[in-house]
Amino acid sequence: MFRSHWVVKQFGGPQAMEWVKEPLRTPFAGELRIKIQAAGVALGDVLRRTGKYPVSLTLPYTPGYDAVGIVEEAGAEMEHFHPGQQVGVFFNGTGGYATHVYAKADELFPIPEGIDTLLAAAVILNYVSAYQLLHRLARATKGERLLIHGASGGVGTALLELGKLAGLQIYGTASEVKQAVVTSYGAFPIDYRSQDFVKVLREQVPEGMDIVLDPIGGDNYRRSLQTLSAKGRFISYGYTAILQEGEAEDWAAEWKWLAEQQATENGNPISLYSITGLKQKQPDWFREDTAAVLDLLAQGKIKPLVPHILPMEDAVQAHEMLETSSTAGKIVLVNE
Repeated sequence: MFRSHWVVKQFGGPQAMEWVKEPLRTPFAGELRIKIQAAGVALGDVLRRTGKYPVSLTLPYTPGYDAVGIVEEAGAEMEHFHPGQQVGVFFNGTGGYATHVYAKADELFPIPEGIDTLLAAAVILNYVSAYQLLHRLARATKGERLLIHGASGGVGTALLELGKLAGLQIYGTASEVKQAVVTSYGAFPIDYRSQDFVKVLREQVPEGMDIVLDPIGGDNYRRSLQTLSAKGRFISYGYTAILQEGEAEDWAAEWKWLAEQQATENGNPISLYSITGLKQKQPDWFREDTAAVLDLLAQGKIKPLVPHILPMEDAVQAHEMLETSSTAGKIVLVNE
């Protein structure tokens, strides 16, 4: 019996990932061995692979935050899980791109019966992040005005859908070819390539944004702060600009600057969000919010945008698609 998994042995482009085969082992105490059905692909995976993520990684490593699979074998002290049970797995950014994984109790949660496996894999990282951004950090209330940068991406589309459910007035930046995605959720689209979002929002909503969620970084942060209303809150949850220019140190410096600011000159609060960081600080929140998102999925209140479902062996192609911004929504890898 063997497992195969993608391994990054050196930082670089998509071709830096290698498909490696090794024997399966019996799970240790406090572990499950899980046969993976589907795993999510995230821009964070790309940032880590390029070596531009501010948290250092030990090489080699297997990419992947999240996955869904079937328990094959339980180690000692894992009696509350049983073979044949479907579970979700959330790693600290590494581990999901595989045919089989070994996971500890704090990385696992049950998947309710009747939920589509692909959709379950699509919501773990993106929708829990979006849910926490809106409800744990921003504490959004009905009728508030929300600006989402990168609105056509995986977390962006989750924010569009959850924001619509929460009754927010939404504005989203996206490229022209992806504006239809933004408008499909009832949001106001802004083309970040040909339009100045600060100017557009001043014309459309002179009173400003109540919530601004920015995963872009760099000058986008500073310009986003200019759009805030009197009660506006700014939250950064990434630094994707680094893919075009810059190094991990630039991201770390920007987040340090924001953390030190804590508020704008006008007193608007500034927050930083990392799903892995918040999970470490508030594990109960992660469990509650994952359950809430899966319940919304079970009720049919959310339906993640999954335009591309690729075989696990095509992870290189998935990374190329994300790096070139050629897709909207979420890419999911599946094992046959």
